[in-house]
Amino acid sequence: MIFFIAIISMVALQEPHVKNFLIEASNAGPIEYKFIKPVNCKSGKYKNTYVISQNERVILKQVSKDGNVGPICVK
Repeated sequence: MIFFIAIISMVALQEPHVKNFLIEASNAGPIEYKFIKPVNCKSGKYKNTYVISQNERVILKQVSKDGNVGPICVK
């Protein structure tokens, strides 16, 4: 099982959206997420954030430093 997770992780890191998201996330410090109502949105850079969507839907949103969950996919 661990072997398959390692293979999937290596393949996922080849995806530019995943790689860019991890770079942006590592600069922000500790990260907390909340589940949100699903929103249609494509993966990519949006304003000051980076979005990774599954089947063009977002269900998790990062919580801001002040504890709020802001708008999703704002260009």
